Amino acid sequence: MKGIGSRILNRHRCLRVSSALSLFAGILISTGCQITIAESTTTVDYRVFPGLAPMDGNWAALLAASDGKVYVGLACHGCSGHLVFYDSVTDKMVDVGDLNSLTGQSGLDVGPQSKVHARFGEGTDGRIYFSTHGGWWFNYARFATPEGYPGSHYMAYDPKLGRIQDFGIGPRFEGMNTGAYDPKNNRIYGLTHPRGHFVYYDVATGAKVDKGRVNNLDSICRTLGIDDEGNVYGSFGAGRVFVYSPRTDAISELSVKLPIRQKGISLGRDYGKSETAWRVVVWDQTTRCFYGVEESESALFSFDPFAKPEDAVKRLGSMAIPELAKRRDVPYATLSLTMGHDRKLYYAAAAKEFDYGGSSVAEPSHLMTYDLRSGKTEDLGEMRLPDGRPVLGTNSADTGPDGTLYFVGAIGVKEGSKDGNESAGKIGGRPYRLALFIYHPKAVLAHE
Repeated sequence: MKGIGSRILNRHRCLRVSSALSLFAGILISTGCQITIAESTTTVDYRVFPGLAPMDGNWAALLAASDGKVYVGLACHGCSGHLVFYDSVTDKMVDVGDLNSLTGQSGLDVGPQSKVHARFGEGTDGRIYFSTHGGWWFNYARFATPEGYPGSHYMAYDPKLGRIQDFGIGPRFEGMNTGAYDPKNNRIYGLTHPRGHFVYYDVATGAKVDKGRVNNLDSICRTLGIDDEGNVYGSFGAGRVFVYSPRTDAISELSVKLPIRQKGISLGRDYGKSETAWRVVVWDQTTRCFYGVEESESALFSFDPFAKPEDAVKRLGSMAIPELAKRRDVPYATLSLTMGHDRKLYYAAAAKEFDYGGSSVAEPSHLMTYDLRSGKTEDLGEMRLPDGRPVLGTNSADTGPDGTLYFVGAIGVKEGSKDGNESAGKIGGRPYRLALFIYHPKAVLAHE
C-alpha cells in the first residue's frame, strides 16, 4: 500500500479543544484535560431479552434506527445467535429469529452462525443491513473444511415487511468480526476473521469483493469508520490507519499514527488482545471528524481525514475511569462509545477487564463523558439499575433519534429471580445475562 497522506486536502479541521490544566477533586491526568469525578451513581433503565437468557455476549451489534426500533445482535458461542429489536414506542422486545434458521443453516452439523459481531447500518430504503459471524471455531482444527464454519452471510432486515433477505455467504469459511454499512454507496463492508481481509458486498450489483489482507490476527481493528464521502477507514499494525476509496476501489496507507501506548506486558488481559489499534470510532458530521478510543489505555483521540498528516490525529484525553487512567493494567477498552445530541461523547468504561464469560471479576461500569465544546471529561459514576444492581460491563452503544442512549451488556441475576431461572454463564462466579440499557441525558439548556 502506498502512502497518500501528503495528498489529502486540508479542507476541514477538527473541533479544537482547549486544555485546562487544573486539579479537580485532587485528580489531574497527564493529558491536561479537566476531569470531574462524580460522587453519585448513574441510574439506567433496562430491558432483558425474554426467552434468550443463554445468549452470552454482544459486541458492536447495536443500532438505534430512525423508526424508534433498537436492533441488537445477541451472541451464543457454540450455538445460534439471535437478531432482536426493541420497539421503544410500544416498549416491546421482538425476537426476529435465530441466525442459523435465518441463513438456512438450521440442523446442519457445521459451525453455527453464532453472532452479529459488527455494526448494523440503516439504508435509505429503511432496511437494516448486517453480516453474521461464527463463534465455535473447533480451536481452528476444522478451519476451511466442509464441517467447519461455512462463512459469514450478508443480510438485510426489512422492518416494513418483517422479512429477512439473505444475500448469501461472502468470505468462505471466515466470519465477520468487524463491519460497517455505507448508505451512500449501498455497501456492507467488513474485516474477516481470522485472516483479516477487507471485503464488501455491493447491494445494488450483488458483487462480493475481497480486497485482500489488511490486518494480522493480533491487530484486527473492531470498528470501521465511514466518512460522508463514503471512504472507509480502519487501523492496522502499530497504530497505523488505512483508507479504502470507493471511487478508485483501492486501499492505501495514511501517514498518520494513533496515540497508542507501546505494546508490552498485557497485565490483566490475555495476550491475544491487540494494544495497537483503535477500539472504536464514531463519525461527527458537524466537525467532519472521527472521534475514537484506542485499545491500550483508552486514550480519546480525534482523527480529521481531510487535514494535513501532521494535524490529522490529536489526543484529547482519556476515557478510562480516572483512578485507573495512569495504571499499566487499565482495562481493555470497550466498544461502547456514542455521540449524544448534546455534543458530548458518552463512553461506558470498564472497571475491570470485561469480556462477558471470559471476565475474571465482576465490577460496575462507569459512564464517562467528553464535552466537545469545552474539552471537559466527566465521570458520571457507576452505572446501576433502578434496583441498585450494577451494570457489569457493556460492549456496544448508540444514540436514538430522540437523543436516548442505548448500551448492551451484562447484569447479575439470581436463580429463580424475576429475570428468569437461566443465565448465560458467570462473571467472576456471578451468574449473568444480557440486557439493553436505556439512559436519558439531561436536557441541554437553551443558553448552552
